[in-house]
Amino acid sequence: MAEIKVVTFLIGKEKYGIEITKIDAVTEFNNVTRLPNAPIFVEGVFDFREKEVLPLINLRRKFNLPEYEDKKNSKILILKLNGKKIGLLVDDVKDVVSFSPDKIEEKPDILGINNLSFIFGIVKASNIMIIILDINKLLSEKEKKELNKIRDNL
Repeated sequence: MAEIKVVTFLIGKEKYGIEITKIDAVTEFNNVTRLPNAPIFVEGVFDFREKEVLPLINLRRKFNLPEYEDKKNSKILILKLNGKKIGLLVDDVKDVVSFSPDKIEEKPDILGINNLSFIFGIVKASNIMIIILDINKLLSEKEKKELNKIRDNL
């Protein structure tokens, strides 16, 4: 079985991962332009490598977590969602972890929480749990449409 490699990052004290093949780049957080009337999960737009203006999704807001006040150490993961690049704002990027697919446990079935479809599974590594995200399910259909409206106006 081929190993799976994920880039791990922090949102608060929790460690998350996205398969490395889905990530285009990692960059520092800097000048973000806020957009009026943008969905709550959108931090704004930013200039990526002085070539592209990309929307930036704040994962803390997406996950209904308190805002991270000190964003100077935050990072942006650049990835493709529905064929178009976006940025994901995370607290910090940690490392790349490899594991075999059989190490991925199914997400827990928690009563009353029905919108966890964006969680692919959980990996236990060195007494730490890594929540593996499915980027294709990260946004709801409504959120994807809202994001496309922003992209179409850039």
